[in-house]
Amino acid sequence: MTRAEFMRELRERLARLPAEERNAALSYYEEYFDEAGPDREQEVIRELGSPASVASRILADHAVKEARQSPHSPKKGLSAIWFVLLAVCAAPLAFPVIFGIVGATVAIVGAVVAAIVAAVSLIVGGVGLFAGGLVGLFSTPATAIVLFGAAFLLWGLGKIVFIIIGAGVSLLGLVVAWLFSRSKGDSHVR
Repeated sequence: MTRAEFMRELRERLARLPAEERNAALSYYEEYFDEAGPDREQEVIRELGSPASVASRILADHAVKEARQSPHSPKKGLSAIWFVLLAVCAAPLAFPVIFGIVGATVAIVGAVVAAIVAAVSLIVGGVGLFAGGLVGLFSTPATAIVLFGAAFLLWGLGKIVFIIIGAGVSLLGLVVAWLFSRSKGDSHVR
């Protein structure tokens, strides 16, 4: 991760802060990098940790500061009750969705594993038929030729299944990457 990437992610994660506090925090970390110099950039990034952890500390400090400034605000109390009610109401919907996602993931992984086992079985069966053809080559040449043909057919089918699995896994990877990039808010074209 570079300094620019670190600062960009930190800026995105601090979007909920008021502009004045966000700019102050970003200025502090820019100065921190400047003081360290470009040759110590990676060392500073390791020292600070991930942008997510830095942002969490900043947001937590902001929340504590806000709580100290107005500890008995009725508006905040109603807001907290509202969030609790939303969480309670969302739970009956969230759990089935989570279980559905986990179930679909297990089904996809199971289907991929089953397809791989099937492809390996086709290839192993082809090896067995080829060996049988070699054994019977001189005693029953016609049968041996049929066995060789069946072996090549099974090898070809096994290879086709592996190619389909590879294409499916690649497509699934692209879909997952697209979904995660959309969830981060990176829906714009770079």
